[in-house]
Amino acid sequence: MAKRVGIDKDAVVRAAAKIADDHGWDALTLARVARKLHIRSPSLYNHVGGLEGLRRELKLLALRDLNTALSRATVGKSRDDAVRGLATAYRIFVKRHPGTYAATTVAAPKNDPAMEAAASNIVETILSVLSGYGLDRREGLHAIRALRSTVHGFAALEIAGGFGIPLDVDKSFEWLVSALLAGLSAACSRRTS
Repeated sequence: MAKRVGIDKDAVVRAAAKIADDHGWDALTLARVARKLHIRSPSLYNHVGGLEGLRRELKLLALRDLNTALSRATVGKSRDDAVRGLATAYRIFVKRHPGTYAATTVAAPKNDPAMEAAASNIVETILSVLSGYGLDRREGLHAIRALRSTVHGFAALEIAGGFGIPLDVDKSFEWLVSALLAGLSAACSRRTS
């Protein structure tokens, strides 16, 4: 079957991302993507390997786009400013792309080199930011888990409407990041003493 003019794998994956962001990761189906692109579902197999292949491609897109956002937010910054930029970019990404972001929350399979590379690029970007604190790689990985868990939890609660108290959410986020920075500084001090 010939590919429809204007439809390629990137268009299919971007349409899937829009559906996931608007309706949730679990709402992503081949039928929905086909409807959005005004094609028949079987035509999608010219571009992706079924729903599993589509989800894989969407996860790759999400990891790459997240890494781009994190990298841009930290260019020319160091230590606390870089971590603040990183945390803010992560939060913004989760809020703007909730369905796409959901694809990043599961660890990449070990037998997929492209997925491993995309996930590894994020780790290396964040480790680079954290290098200013003098953490060794193992401590840096612990710090990444803490940072990711904290910002993920905050943003997930935020998009779910979980902050009902009439208090500025941005100020709460600043407080949270300041607490993370205090923890990083304490870890750095322990390491140098």
